[in-house]
Amino acid sequence: MDIGIISSRYAKALFSLAKEKGQESRVYEDMKMLANSFSEEPGLEDAINNPIIPADEKFKLLITAGGVEVSDLYKRFIHLLLEHKRENFLLFMAHVYIHLYREDKRITRVLFSTAVPVNDEVKEHLQNKLKEETGSTIEFSGIVQPELIGGFRLRIGNYRIDASYATQLRDIRHRLLENR
Repeated sequence: MDIGIISSRYAKALFSLAKEKGQESRVYEDMKMLANSFSEEPGLEDAINNPIIPADEKFKLLITAGGVEVSDLYKRFIHLLLEHKRENFLLFMAHVYIHLYREDKRITRVLFSTAVPVNDEVKEHLQNKLKEETGSTIEFSGIVQPELIGGFRLRIGNYRIDASYATQLRDIRHRLLENR
């Protein structure tokens, strides 16, 4: 069976149960933390996929990776995966769960990149404007990327706006070189 099919089935089952129990937000936070742990700690995936490491050690590791205080439903889910030897699909399952939750709650992810830090007032204004335009709850994250020189980059779901000075300068340079 395909990793996508297996992962989707497990994630959908977890989401359905979490929603039924009114714990979908709690499990969402656990899954976000887990996905973040996988990206910040590359050795986590190797440890989870290592057949020599016993299941109880993997369980402890995955509980810790899920956050300080994970939900009982998350713990039961991890136990089930380890019991059925599906832990190698866990990261994909976490991403599917996160996607299902955001879709259900109408959450739009926004990544706002600027060359210098932006004050909270600007962030809040942008967040409110985007909420008004999309009708969705906005999950906002801002990062500082000095290489942009000025301006900003905005990613809303799969839509991107690049109004950075770095891109504008690169485009001007490219056009100048073409016109030789």
